[in-house]
Amino acid sequence: MVRLRHLVFTFAVLSWCAGAVAHAESDALTLITDTWTRYRSVKSEREESEILIVSAPLAAGYSRADAEAMARDGRSGVIHKRAVRHVLYAPDGHDKIHLLFSLPVDDAGLGMLVWRQTDNAQDDMWLFMPGYRAVRRIPVSSKQRLAGTDLLYEDVRELAGERTDRFTYKTIGAESIDGRATDVVSATPKADTVSAYSSRKVWVDKEWVFPLKVEFYDPAGKLWKVLHNTEVREVASGVHRADLGEMRDVQENECTLLLVTKRSVGVEIPAQVFTEDYLVHPGAD
Repeated sequence: MVRLRHLVFTFAVLSWCAGAVAHAESDALTLITDTWTRYRSVKSEREESEILIVSAPLAAGYSRADAEAMARDGRSGVIHKRAVRHVLYAPDGHDKIHLLFSLPVDDAGLGMLVWRQTDNAQDDMWLFMPGYRAVRRIPVSSKQRLAGTDLLYEDVRELAGERTDRFTYKTIGAESIDGRATDVVSATPKADTVSAYSSRKVWVDKEWVFPLKVEFYDPAGKLWKVLHNTEVREVASGVHRADLGEMRDVQENECTLLLVTKRSVGVEIPAQVFTEDYLVHPGAD
């Protein structure tokens, strides 16, 4: 009888644990889904950015004033780039992203094009390098950094809207970031999902439903990079964007600052911007 009671108790505990895990995963999935649904609720976006690659960065991070000063004055150990990004958020999930560099001179004309796919289909990505005068396809599995920054090609895709059916989420806590209350969620790629990261931790602002911080872990499970989003503002009803992003590679002791100097949401973007031909012959938009 004692053994039977022990087995019943053990089964009850295991059932409760399984239920708690399922609930945590359900809540986390709902939160992340809501986060990206809000993010993608504007039909389009165009932004101009100053990109600053900083070697041996300050441990405390950087403010907007710091980034503006580095972009304006130039400093030792800082590489200054400039780019414009176009994004089309399609109702069917087939988003399109176009990125074009104009600075420095060696990068002028460097362009990247992404066509997002749904279900289990792999995204399509192309890169144009002016020196080669040819467009080449980029494999989804590529871990290459974009134009020497601390962003992988994968980051360019996922930071514009993540495919939530390709990851497993779990709520792991609640913390305060820069005085803002956040929920902390872990994200792990599913077995058939191609990713350079073994997992991520995401801090989502409770009020804004916007990611303020993301930690990226390498295939060995070690912390690789940390993204901080600051200078957050509302660009449309219930939709927020960060005017300053810092992607820090803690293993290489380097960071990339993305300072948005101009942004427009819900604007009309010509269809040709999202074509391979436009990568080779970019024109006024």
